[in-house]
Amino acid sequence: MPLFFFDLRSRCGLEPDDIGLEFASAEIAYMEACSAILDLTAELLRAGGTSHGYAFEVSDEAGRMLWRIPFSEILGRMDNP
Repeated sequence: MPLFFFDLRSRCGLEPDDIGLEFASAEIAYMEACSAILDLTAELLRAGGTSHGYAFEVSDEAGRMLWRIPFSEILGRMDNP
């Protein structure tokens, strides 16, 4: 199965994913990133923080960035169904 990396970008810089996760397709990796955005935002809010300025940068095993997914893009979809 293909390997995908989910680097976390915040206002403090980049937190690289050195391990990666295997998914059957790039589409499934994208959906997983969107789901993780919701989970991570909830954790940040519980800790008194904010997800403003956060994004996942999803890359394939060759190092090509497939998507840059700002948290605000996913959270905005929830506000405007």
